[in-house]
Amino acid sequence: MAKYKIFDLMYRHGKTKKLKTQFELSSMNENIEKIRKLETDLTFNIEETVEPGVVQTSHRVLINSKLREKMISQKEIVGNKIEFLITEKIHLQKLVSSHERKNRKILEKLNELNAEERREKELKEFDRDILFQKK
Repeated sequence: MAKYKIFDLMYRHGKTKKLKTQFELSSMNENIEKIRKLETDLTFNIEETVEPGVVQTSHRVLINSKLREKMISQKEIVGNKIEFLITEKIHLQKLVSSHERKNRKILEKLNELNAEERREKELKEFDRDILFQKK
C-alpha cells in the first residue's frame, strides 16, 4: 500500500508540473502573438515614413527619417525577441511531452500495483476458502 501512495503522489506531482508547464506554454504563445502584432505595426509604421538617404528638405522629413531608423532598429530587436520566445516555446513543448511520458509510466506502474494487489487479495480469499473447506 505504501508503494501505491508513493506512486500516486509522484503521479499527482508530475501532473501538477505538466499543468504548470502547459500554462507557461500558453502564456508564451500569447506573448509571441503580441510581439508579432507589434512587429506588424512597426512594419506598417516604417512604410509610412520617409526612406533614409533621401535629400532632406524640411524639418518634418528629417524627423521622419530619424524615426524610421529607430523603428528599424526596434523591429530588429523585436525579431530577436520572437526568435528567443520561439526557442523557449519549443523547450516548453519538450518539457510537456517529457512530463506526459513520465506520468504515463507512473500510471502504468500504478495499474500494475493495483492489479498485483487485487491478485494478492484474491489469493488470500482463495487460501481462506480452502482452509474453511478443510475444516
